[in-house]
Amino acid sequence: MTILFTFALLTVTISAFLYVLSAYDNKSIDKSEEKRQKELEKRGGEDPSKIFNKKWDKNIPRPRICPVCGAYLKKHEFLFASIRDPIGNESKQQAHIYGCRYCYLGITDQEISQMPRPEESLEP
Repeated sequence: MTILFTFALLTVTISAFLYVLSAYDNKSIDKSEEKRQKELEKRGGEDPSKIFNKKWDKNIPRPRICPVCGAYLKKHEFLFASIRDPIGNESKQQAHIYGCRYCYLGITDQEISQMPRPEESLEP
């Protein structure tokens, strides 16, 4: 009977620990999602599904946005992606887009201005 009670208590303790751990993780995910939404509104982001659908008027040029997070990209900003090798007789290569510097790397303009320049890090 003692073994059964110990096993039940151990199971309840582990379940409670995992519940608290998942609740904490969900809270941090919610905070990061709220932060991303605020930054997206601040930068004036756009919903990628509205830009990259077939209903877009072909006479209007599409804005440069990240297809993952919808952030507007400047002319010098780029996307992080990889291209896989074609398999067999495939003539097309498929590109996997990971995102821009805002969503893939999580770097903001303020963090870039605080980064040391390469010439500053060299010491004579």
